[in-house]
Amino acid sequence: MTNPLRSARRNYVYDFHTMEKTATLGALSTSQGSSFTGERIYSGLVTKKVGTGSKPHYHPDETFNYVLNGAMRVHMDGQEFVVPAGSLLHIPPNMVHTSVATDEGDVTYLVWRDIVSEKAGMPSTVEA
Repeated sequence: MTNPLRSARRNYVYDFHTMEKTATLGALSTSQGSSFTGERIYSGLVTKKVGTGSKPHYHPDETFNYVLNGAMRVHMDGQEFVVPAGSLLHIPPNMVHTSVATDEGDVTYLVWRDIVSEKAGMPSTVEA
């Protein structure tokens, strides 16, 4: 008989810590992490090393970043602000932004983004 927990883990549970770590935005960012894309949502666990981050870019779809450790300095909508651990950053669709780990240390965060535009054949990330 098949172990139901093992089957559920294989089909529904993903361990970001053991998954392959790759560049999450290619040449646009220093971000490294593991990710999973479902039917409608992209999710990932991302790390940026101290003082590094992304070039100006936008996503056609809505994005959320929840900071687990460290903090990120964000430039968005004509503002600059810091998103500390325990805070959620909401990035509206098509909003040009940059995100850099502060000089205090690395930042690790969870990211969720809908993939409606990607499924329609548009890029998920566009350099500004």
